[in-house]
Amino acid sequence: MKAILLSLCLCVVLASGCAKPGPIGSFAGPLPEKPAVAAIAADAVSILTGLYPPGHTAIRLLPAKDAENGFALAFENGLRAKGVTLAAPDASDALTLAYTLDMLEDKAAWYLQLRFSDGKVIARAYDAHGQPEAGQSRTVLEAMQSGLGKAVDVAREKAGNAYEATRDFLKQ
Repeated sequence: MKAILLSLCLCVVLASGCAKPGPIGSFAGPLPEKPAVAAIAADAVSILTGLYPPGHTAIRLLPAKDAENGFALAFENGLRAKGVTLAAPDASDALTLAYTLDMLEDKAAWYLQLRFSDGKVIARAYDAHGQPEAGQSRTVLEAMQSGLGKAVDVAREKAGNAYEATRDFLKQ
């Protein structure tokens, strides 16, 4: 009996490790002027409809604490205008989307992150007018890869220099 109970507990613990938590919730910090909010929302709609064509995927949008913020309204209206199906808050079969829109420190710029329950994360920085900032618009995965690539290049160069120095020393 103890062996069966122990086996059952072990199976439950191992199976729970397979569960992948979805996005936690949305957040909207201080927002830019209304035209900039509309431009950011339009860009977010464009990104989302590029990843998930309208009519093929139902989206469950997680609301922010201030669900009546200007971004949420512009974003939802833009999604509806493009033909995206917005699922009910309790829908379990829809792709869940959470967003974070917040002001970047010491800059008149904003940061938008879209987090999907299928694991995709899109992040983008915008200027005061709601236009994407060049050089700062990349996904989290791309940012990690570019940082890792630079570290690998530096390590490769140092290893090559050490090899050449050792070889030159041994030749003498």
